[in-house]
Amino acid sequence: MRYALVGGFGIPVNLLALALFLRVMGDAWYPLALALSFEVSTTVNFFLNQLFTYHEQKNLSLLEWIKRALKAQMTSLSAQALTYVIALSLKYALHMSPYLASLIGIICAFFFNFAISNRYVFRPTPTVAQTYKPVTK
Repeated sequence: MRYALVGGFGIPVNLLALALFLRVMGDAWYPLALALSFEVSTTVNFFLNQLFTYHEQKNLSLLEWIKRALKAQMTSLSAQALTYVIALSLKYALHMSPYLASLIGIICAFFFNFAISNRYVFRPTPTVAQTYKPVTK
C-alpha cells in the first residue's frame, strides 16, 4: 500500500516534469521529454520508497544506498520501456494528449515495476549472521 502511495505521488511529479520539458523543448521532442520526466519521477520515487515504504531498512550505509539507487535505475529501465512504448503508441497512433498517454503508460507499468523493485531493489541485504552456515558432519 505504501508503495502505491509513493507511486501515486510520482504521477504528478512525472506529469509536471513532462510539462516542463515539453515547454522548454517543444512537442516535437516528446519522446525525449517523456524519458526525462520518467527519470525525474523514478529518482524521486526511489528516495521516497527508501524513506517511507521500506523505512525498516533505514540503517543502510552510503554504499548500500548507492547500490540500491543503481539497482532501481536498472530495474526501472524495463518499466520505462513499457511506459514509453504505450505512451508513444497512444500519442502518435491514436493522437492522444501527451499527458494522458503518459499517465496511461505509467499506470500500465506500475504493477510490473512494483514486482521487480520489490524483488531486486528493496530486498533486505543479508547480514553476516544470515549468510553464515556452519559446516556440520
